[in-house]
Amino acid sequence: MGLRLGLAEGSESQIVVVTAKGPSQHIPVGTEVVALKSMKHRIELEPFDLITEPDGLMKDFAEYGRFLLRQNEIAQIKSYGQNNSFDLIAADGTVYPIKPDAEGRPLSSLPPDFWVQVVVGFLAWMVSASVFIFRPRQQNARYLLLSGAATLVFTTAAACYTTRELGFDGETFRWACDINFLGGSLFAASFVALLLYYPRKIAPRWVGIAVVSLFVLWFVLQQLGFFESMVFARRFLVMLGVLATFILAGVQWFVTRKEPLARASLQWFLLSWLLGTSLFAVFILLPQMFGIDTSSIQGYAFSLFLLVYGGLAFGILRFRLFEIGDWWRGILTWTGAVLLLVLLDLLFLYGLKLSTGASLSLSLLISGLLWLPFRAWLWKMITRRKKEGFRAHFDKLMAIAANPHGSTAQQEAWQNHLQQEFSALEVTALTDEVNEAGLDRNGLDLLVPGILGQAGIRLSHASEGRRLFHPRDIAETREMRSMLNHILDSLDSYKKGILQERKRIARDVHDNTMGNLLSALHQGETDSKDEKIRNSIRELRQIINDQPVERGDFTSFLATMENECRQRAETGGLALEWKEIGLAEIELDRTAMHAMSSILREALTNILKHAEATRASIELRGREQHLEAVISDNGKGLPPIQGNSGNGLKNMESRLAELGGELSLPESEKGAVIIVSLPLAERS
Repeated sequence: MGLRLGLAEGSESQIVVVTAKGPSQHIPVGTEVVALKSMKHRIELEPFDLITEPDGLMKDFAEYGRFLLRQNEIAQIKSYGQNNSFDLIAADGTVYPIKPDAEGRPLSSLPPDFWVQVVVGFLAWMVSASVFIFRPRQQNARYLLLSGAATLVFTTAAACYTTRELGFDGETFRWACDINFLGGSLFAASFVALLLYYPRKIAPRWVGIAVVSLFVLWFVLQQLGFFESMVFARRFLVMLGVLATFILAGVQWFVTRKEPLARASLQWFLLSWLLGTSLFAVFILLPQMFGIDTSSIQGYAFSLFLLVYGGLAFGILRFRLFEIGDWWRGILTWTGAVLLLVLLDLLFLYGLKLSTGASLSLSLLISGLLWLPFRAWLWKMITRRKKEGFRAHFDKLMAIAANPHGSTAQQEAWQNHLQQEFSALEVTALTDEVNEAGLDRNGLDLLVPGILGQAGIRLSHASEGRRLFHPRDIAETREMRSMLNHILDSLDSYKKGILQERKRIARDVHDNTMGNLLSALHQGETDSKDEKIRNSIRELRQIINDQPVERGDFTSFLATMENECRQRAETGGLALEWKEIGLAEIELDRTAMHAMSSILREALTNILKHAEATRASIELRGREQHLEAVISDNGKGLPPIQGNSGNGLKNMESRLAELGGELSLPESEKGAVIIVSLPLAERS
């Protein structure tokens, strides 16, 4: 017909033309309609005839029977119009003839809510069938398959009669409506039964079958006229089933408290069920029990069921279970905000009879002042995770690093720390090395690399088995491991610094102080001996204090060293020749002078102790930005010294290496020759 009728705005009895297309396009929109008339029949139209969904609005089955009779009369008038037109009679007496399309209703005239319901049913069936293919032996997958079939049945049946053009054959209407009720009953029954076995089996197999049988029996009883109230017959058990799912979900939540994998799967159900079925019940089923007509949005509301099937499919297939904990809390609080806003709006509209604008404004104001602060507080309480302070965390990692480097004790301390940090029920040392932290077994396990190249660690069952490991645990593990490695590297550098400082002190004591003390030992009770001891004490202080680098007086340095070397040589019975060539413009910082003085002392000490020489020569000369010292003697040579490579030469090489200098030992026909080259300081 291309005709759509509805109630006039603000009226509960006046029926007007809402849209008129095709065979009815000549009828003005807004025309008040009072009757339909054919050659054999006439019917006075009532608002009663425009009811879309009778299940929730008919008080009893007697009223439902009268509704179906009138639908049948309207359908008969329309059917006579297939060959002969029928008339639409307006309130002003105008008669508008209508000749329906002989080919039937074109698909393009079907409203969007028809397609929404059909597509929802098809997708629900496909999702449930796909899950069943992957899990055919699981009881929960079988009940999910039943619910998908039930959804396909009730959405398709509802799409046919809720989008009708005014009249529908009475018997066809009855069967479509009954099939819709049967499908909805099986849908509710399948979810009650599903929760008996998902994610944990909490009832024998026969209980699920009994639940489905109860809903089928209820359907049969209402078909046989056992109930008087239609609303009670078609809404009570379904609403009871919805309530049962929440109770069973609570039971499953309790029994899975130490099974994080099952708990995460259950969260998928809670997320999907609360967002899908409960919203449908609150906005469609519940208002109908109080006489509120929600038929205009029922077709679109069926799309909420896709959330249910999507969530259950993800849960049964165990898709990204370790992240569901974050998602469902946030979505639940968001859903709570929407529910509060809508319920307040309904209260103000239907309870206080406020206008639409005033109701929405007041609802938003209350939500903003009360709900949003409460939601922020609730979210903080839910997501807050007790964490130790950084100092306590750092101290524990320091305690781990304090164990012997790379020892078993250190690895065990690292394992114990991880177990305490995540409250893991089980910690296992792996045989293989783990390169990167990661999740295993759908988040039941956290794989953590060992420290210092040791084997990896497997942590199982976080928070004493109450949750799955999460990607944020990976990030936290990486942060802890990075901090521990930094501590270990710092301690290693610290130990190396201590060792280097010890070597420096030992070298300086060996090269300088020991030489002066040795010279003093060979002298009698003289003032020179006391001076050497005082110099030795002063040098020890300088060595301990490690005086900073400064520019020094190179001329004074040369005079002091020459005097010291001659005294030591004379004391040891050694004739010493001292030469200085091209040193007028030389500048040396204190560190370099200290190194050169230590080298000269060490070299002279070695000659006195090992060379058995009678003459020695020390020649200092400036050459190409270098200070060069050539030390030679007429003793027995270097081979014995090289063979044992004592501390003396090692100390010389170490000092020169620090300053970028070099030491060479050229061959000599008699005695030994040592050549030291030290870079000169840049002029300031």
